[in-house]
Amino acid sequence: MRLGSWDDRWLPVLAAGVQRRAARLREIVAGLTGPGSFIGAAARRQPALAGSIAVVALAAVVLAVAGGPGGPGDGDSGDSAPAPTQAEVPVTTTIGPLPGASAAPYLTHASFNLRKFGETSHDQAGYAVVDLHNYLRPSEAARVFSGVEVVRAYVRMPSKTLPTQVHSIPLQSTFASLGDGMQGSGRLAAATAHTFGELVTQLKPRTAQDRTLRKRYALQKQASAYEAAALLRPQACGCVFAVVVHAPDSDLLRLAASPEVRAVDPAPVNVSFSALTVFPLEPEIVTIVPRGGLLGG
Repeated sequence: MRLGSWDDRWLPVLAAGVQRRAARLREIVAGLTGPGSFIGAAARRQPALAGSIAVVALAAVVLAVAGGPGGPGDGDSGDSAPAPTQAEVPVTTTIGPLPGASAAPYLTHASFNLRKFGETSHDQAGYAVVDLHNYLRPSEAARVFSGVEVVRAYVRMPSKTLPTQVHSIPLQSTFASLGDGMQGSGRLAAATAHTFGELVTQLKPRTAQDRTLRKRYALQKQASAYEAAALLRPQACGCVFAVVVHAPDSDLLRLAASPEVRAVDPAPVNVSFSALTVFPLEPEIVTIVPRGGLLGG
């Protein structure tokens, strides 16, 4: 098969998938691999590390899209589907605050969306992201969402000093699979810590930028090891900070009135889960939602 025909057949397919995640990945990928990035510079200066550096870049993409985390990115149901025969521009709906947004106006906007959902849903169930005031253990989260269909949980081991990552865990209506999903994310975090440890060992700094890079690798190794230890013991981990639910207005209002709940932000009732992009709000964010990424990007 000619390369040109391969491009004609598959590039439109890839493009459709990339568009769904472009907003999430653009800043992180640029920060990781761009000409001025730490990783790009390190690969040029020490070619022997290129393979390991590529592993870290891939790990960063996995962590950014899927939260390392428990499966496909937001809006993916995990079901296989036939590849489109031509480029398709997906229509998506975003719930949650975008990176760079102010938290206070977002919370007001979420309340408006909840009122609008009640006026237009006519008792039909819809998808919503529910942000919590604090990080909860799985058993505590299960009590908050008792009787509500849950679709996805967002977890992170909080730290004031370490750049731990957000992990998204697919759920099957209840929290029964949350523990297994968190342990899977813990194994990924442990593997990431090992990779960064190898990089710290192999990288021999020659410049100030090299030393900064090595310091960031060491910090990320520490962060990944820290979250791995917590996620591998899910029932003791106060890590759950947001949940996507599929519920009618009555359940969403009940959740909004719960003292553990910070915000309920629903999508319009006719929006499918596959068309959703979700940005959960972490409890400690009270001003501007950071534009963060791996390695402090």
